[in-house]
Amino acid sequence: MKLANFLVTFLLQVCFLWSGALAQQPEIVNNIKTFQDCPVDLFFVLDTSESVALREKPFGDVVSQVKDFTKRFIDKLTERYYRCDRNLVWNAGALHYSDDVVLIKGLERMPAGRADLKDRVSAVNYIGKGTHTDCAIKRGIEELLITGSHQKENKYLIVVTDGHPLEGYKEPCGGLEDAANEPKHLGIKVFSVAISPGQLEPRMSIIATDPSYRRNFTATGKTVDIDYTIETIIDMIKKNMEPMCCSYECKVSGALPALH
Repeated sequence: MKLANFLVTFLLQVCFLWSGALAQQPEIVNNIKTFQDCPVDLFFVLDTSESVALREKPFGDVVSQVKDFTKRFIDKLTERYYRCDRNLVWNAGALHYSDDVVLIKGLERMPAGRADLKDRVSAVNYIGKGTHTDCAIKRGIEELLITGSHQKENKYLIVVTDGHPLEGYKEPCGGLEDAANEPKHLGIKVFSVAISPGQLEPRMSIIATDPSYRRNFTATGKTVDIDYTIETIIDMIKKNMEPMCCSYECKVSGALPALH
């Protein structure tokens, strides 16, 4: 009788342990998949101030062009496979601003969050007042650091503005130069994309990480120029990311994550 009770207890314990091991298998597989992904955190900062929204009639038409550019850009955020057996994937979000900063959507993984992000961009109503680009850039940095992935050197801002105003206007968040220097210290790269024509080029250049992040990027105008902007920026990011994605730490993509 004692032997029978022992066997029953033993078999129950074996079944319990086996079911637990099976339950953990999907979690292990998911961890491996996540480990193989190499994320880019990309955040759009869109100017909907007076100098943009009221630039030409019908009022708001230029803002609509900026929204179209942003949605077109989001559609191009597709995975990239590197030969080191890593997949580049995208997390994207956006805000728009004038004398206030309004979050459109925090960072979401693409393509799962693509439709919702595009819908929210479409629903943006321009503010049409003063231009606090310094505050908007700092809020974009905050979103990247707080809601982005834990990796470094994988974070990018796309600042879409006309660069106004040039002078005689108080910027409440430390000024444009201060805001533009902050991401450089944090390893965040900033692309400066013009709402053209009539952009203030000196301020557009201040926003950009360096001249290669400014070039003649534009969000409005001819389709060929807009396509060039989107394709060039995405290509730059993919090339920048490859060394990081394929670094020594990343080459063990087929290994199980360490247990702590």
